[in-house]
Amino acid sequence: MNVAVVGLGFSGLSTAALLAAGGHAVCAYDTSSNVRRTLRAVTGFSGEPCVYRAVEQALALGDLRFVERIPAADAYIIGVPAEHLEETAGVVARAAPPGSILALESIVAPGTTERIFEAALRGAHRSIDGYHVAYCPQRVTPGAFIRELRSNPRIIGGRTREDALIVRDLYASFCTAPISLTTTIVAEVVKNVENAYREVNIAFANELAIFCEEFGVDVWETISLANAHPCVDVLSPAPDVRSDLNPIVTDVIQAARRVNERMPYHLVAQIGELVGPGAGQKIAILGAPAMAIDALLRERGYEAAIYDPIVRTHSLPLCDTLRETVADAHALVLLAAHHVFSRITPSSVGPLMRARRLVDTRNFFDTAQWRKAGFDCYTLGRPFERRRHMELV
Repeated sequence: MNVAVVGLGFSGLSTAALLAAGGHAVCAYDTSSNVRRTLRAVTGFSGEPCVYRAVEQALALGDLRFVERIPAADAYIIGVPAEHLEETAGVVARAAPPGSILALESIVAPGTTERIFEAALRGAHRSIDGYHVAYCPQRVTPGAFIRELRSNPRIIGGRTREDALIVRDLYASFCTAPISLTTTIVAEVVKNVENAYREVNIAFANELAIFCEEFGVDVWETISLANAHPCVDVLSPAPDVRSDLNPIVTDVIQAARRVNERMPYHLVAQIGELVGPGAGQKIAILGAPAMAIDALLRERGYEAAIYDPIVRTHSLPLCDTLRETVADAHALVLLAAHHVFSRITPSSVGPLMRARRLVDTRNFFDTAQWRKAGFDCYTLGRPFERRRHMELV
């Protein structure tokens, strides 16, 4: 089957590579000319090694190619940001021959899939009845795109039962996990429920982190012990939850959002406690941050240098190398638990920094090892004073 994958974030790029490996001829397109240019020069591609290898192999076999416009195809898998969805659907509608598959993966509000394709096809003087329309939400986490696209259960929400069955066969060419069939609106609601669960439960974990710091308790130990109860599954705290990934807003979600929106302020305040006033001090950040964290640091006079080899493009400037990021830094702040960061050691960054300070928001590093190397350490959810007291006992 000829498949066009539209939207080449890491999930879309991974999907394109897996479809190619599954025997399809795949054309991959992104709305960003910068992304298209980067992907055509594959040697300049930075990101997850498993994604790079899958893309490189598909290109070498000739089953995957990057294109400058959306072509005619048997199937379209669309995963573009919400702000580009309406325009992209219109372009796809004009290119898609009757009988083709239109599968949407973007995060949308319930009712969007059928509405947006119906309007786009009407604008192209076509009827939605002549196409196989489905909503197929992604279920992946950074650092494991290829593995999770293969092994995580999928939902196919079809406009009709026939649409769901036809689209299921396409996804089954690379997904080995169970694939559940439902309607488009149920699939859309399910995706929003998944995002809401994460947002609300991270808010609870964030409240726990602040509570534990105030009472001199380790939140990571607390969560681990609580999760031993068969009816408890507390998530990990995070200072940079993206609320825009959940179009549905209820009273509970609004309350959770207020908690999560406070966490950047708490994190930056803790950085200030460790580092001191900004006054031009450089903060090296591992993992592309939420805009709020960067803005708060800069408002307080800090200079932020950001390194994230997993992210190709970001609204903030990114450093090309770890060395550039940590050079003369007054603190190193980890925001994302990318596997590639596990190779960072105190000895690899300490000599390059102006001051040896580590802020770990994910409980990612072995802080005992970093302390032995002369670093002052703060882990989100672990109070300074309590930790120092325990070390002296």
